[in-house]
Amino acid sequence: MRGESPRMETDRRPDSPRSAVERQGRRASRGHATVGVKAAAERSIAGVPARIMRPRLVFLVCLAALVGFGLLMVYSASSVEAANNYGSSTYFAGRQFAFAFAGVIGMLVIAFVIPDTWFEERPLWAFMGLMVVLLLAVKFVGRGSRGATRWLNLGFMQFQPSEFLKLFLIPLVAKLFDELYSRRVPDTRTFLIKMTIAVLPPLLLILIQPDFGTVLILVVTLTAMAMFSGIKRSTVIMFLVGIAALCGLAALLEPYRVMRMLIATNPWADEFGDGYQATLAIMAFASGGLFGRGIGNSTMKYSYLPEAHNDYILAIIGEECGFLGTLIFLLVFALLIWSAFRIAEQATSRRGALIASGSAVVLAVQFFINALGILNIIGMTGKPLPFISYGGSSMIVSLCLAGLILRTSIESARRDEYDRRRESFAVVDESTAGTPHVRGGGASRAGFTVLAGTADAATSRGTDPTRPAPSRPTPRTRGGSGSYDRIDLNADPTARLRTDGSGPHVRRDYHDR
Repeated sequence: MRGESPRMETDRRPDSPRSAVERQGRRASRGHATVGVKAAAERSIAGVPARIMRPRLVFLVCLAALVGFGLLMVYSASSVEAANNYGSSTYFAGRQFAFAFAGVIGMLVIAFVIPDTWFEERPLWAFMGLMVVLLLAVKFVGRGSRGATRWLNLGFMQFQPSEFLKLFLIPLVAKLFDELYSRRVPDTRTFLIKMTIAVLPPLLLILIQPDFGTVLILVVTLTAMAMFSGIKRSTVIMFLVGIAALCGLAALLEPYRVMRMLIATNPWADEFGDGYQATLAIMAFASGGLFGRGIGNSTMKYSYLPEAHNDYILAIIGEECGFLGTLIFLLVFALLIWSAFRIAEQATSRRGALIASGSAVVLAVQFFINALGILNIIGMTGKPLPFISYGGSSMIVSLCLAGLILRTSIESARRDEYDRRRESFAVVDESTAGTPHVRGGGASRAGFTVLAGTADAATSRGTDPTRPAPSRPTPRTRGGSGSYDRIDLNADPTARLRTDGSGPHVRRDYHDR
C-alpha cells in the first residue's frame, strides 16, 4: 500500500495529470451542453439565423404570390378592352409584365447592389432635391387625366414623380429621426428645420396637382414613423388632430371631393352619374357570391365598369374569385405586411427599423385606401392597389419599397453574423474558464509557469508523470532572500508538456489550483 500511496496522492492532486484530464473533460462537456442549448435556441436557415430568415421567406413568398396574381388579374380584367382598342388581348398584361420585371430588378438592386453610402444624409438630400425639380416640372410640362396633372412623359412611358418620392422620403425621414434620438444633431430645433425642408415642399407640390390621396398616404406614413421612433403619443395625437383638420378643410375647398364623400354615403342617389362606378363595383361583388364566377368570367369587364384593370380591379377580383377568394387575397396581403413589421423588429438599427416599417405602412395605407374606396366606406381617391393594379409607376415603386424591406432584413443578418464572430474572439470561453488554450495545438505555444528552483529541476520533473509535483508559489510569494521567485520559461520545449497514458497535456497554471 505504501508503494502505491505516491500514485494515489498524485491522482488526488488538483494539478495532477489525471485530475486535469477529468476536469478538462467536465468543462468540455459543460461547454458542449452550452453550445447545444445555444444551437437549439438559435437555429439557422441557409446560414442565416431562423428568427431573421423566417419573416424574410414569408415576405418573399407572399410578394411572389401577389405579383403573380396581379398579372393574372390584369390580363383577365383588361383582355376585352385591350382586344377592342389595341387589337391584342394581352396588350395591358404584357406591359404590366414588363413593369413587374423592371420592379424586380429595382428591388434586387436596392437590396443587394446599392452601397450603404447612398443612404447617408447628403445623397438622400440630393435625391430629394431632384424629386422636387421633377414635381415642379409636372406643374409646367406634365400630362393630365381627369382633371389631375401627375405624369411626366418620357416617350416610351410616362411616370408619376409623386410615386417615386416615397423611395427617398422614407429613408431620409428615418435618417433624421435616427440622428435625433442618437443625439447627433445639436438640438431639436435643427431637427425640425430639416424635417420641414424635407417634407413640406414636396407635399405642397403634390397637393396642387392635385393628388390628395398621395398626400394622405405620406402624412399617415410619416406620422407612423414618428410614433415608431419614440415620440410621445400626446404629441402624435395633437399632430393627427391638426392633420385631420387640414384634410377636412382641403376636402371642403374642392367641390369634387365633397361629391365623392356624398357618393360614399349613398352611391345609389346618382347611380347613372357620379355614383356609376361605385354602384357597378357593388354589383360586381354581389354577383361574385361566395365562390365567384371563375377567373376570366367577369361580366363587368365588358365595358361596364370603367378602369376595371386599374383602380377598380378589386371589384373584378370579388366578382371572379368570390368572397372566399377575396378573403384569401386579403389574408396574403396582411401576411406580407406582418412579415415586413417582423423584419423591422429584427433590425439592428433604428434607421433600418424605421425604413422597413415606413415602407410597410405605405403599402398598407395605399391598399386600404383603395379597398375602402371601392367598398364605399370612404371617398374614392384614385390610388391603385399595390402589386395588383395596372400601372408602371405603382408596380415599380411598390417592388422597390419591398426592396427596402428586404435590404433591412439582409443588413440584420449581416450584423448578427458580425456580432457572432466578435463574440467568438474571446480569449477564454465562459464554459472553459481557467483552462489554458493552445493555439494550433502546438506545444511551443504553451504558456509559461511560475516555478521555484531551477530549470533543471523543472525539466527533470516534467519527464516523470508519476512523481508528485512540488507546490507552486505565486509570484507574490517571497523567497528566503527577500526577493520574488523568478519566472521560469522552461528553455526546453518538451519540459512544458507533461504526459500520462493518453498523451500530452498542457500544464495547469496557477489559477487552476
